Amino acid sequence: MIIRVSGDGPHDEVILTPLEAAFTETACATLAGAETFTRGVGLALLGRVADLRIRPSDASGTVDDDGEFAVKLSVGEDGPYQECTCQEAASATRLCPHGVAVALAATGSVHADDDEADEADEDYVRAAVGVFLAGLPKDDLVDLVLDLADDNEDLADALWEATVRWHHDRATTGPAD
Repeated sequence: MIIRVSGDGPHDEVILTPLEAAFTETACATLAGAETFTRGVGLALLGRVADLRIRPSDASGTVDDDGEFAVKLSVGEDGPYQECTCQEAASATRLCPHGVAVALAATGSVHADDDEADEADEDYVRAAVGVFLAGLPKDDLVDLVLDLADDNEDLADALWEATVRWHHDRATTGPAD
């Protein structure tokens, strides 16, 4: 079964598999909850998903997260379904972090960072915040940084130094075309 969705233009059409339609980022966030979704995004970004197998209505893979966990995702008449070998899968949420990671990797929503990671880059919170910040509209990002600078003197000082440097560089070299 293939699902067709209207695109931006009159002749644009996006074709989705049932798996892609059921496990969108929004659906995963809703099914998992904010904290679990954030952990799953981090695992996917850090390249912790392996052995990924994708079909139109299901996907499976393993996730390395303080042990290896096997995940199977499927779409049935009742909607999206997950099986995972972790303890969290048995909880009340319908999607554990490992399920989120496999879903996002299988649908192409999140791509692992291929750079060699050091200890600081192994932080899933940092990875998830990076995705969040990259997705913010420019005006919202500026407002967020200025609000944070109001509450953090070190950040305010660093921003002021960068601002002075930027103005100096513009004045001495001219604006880039």
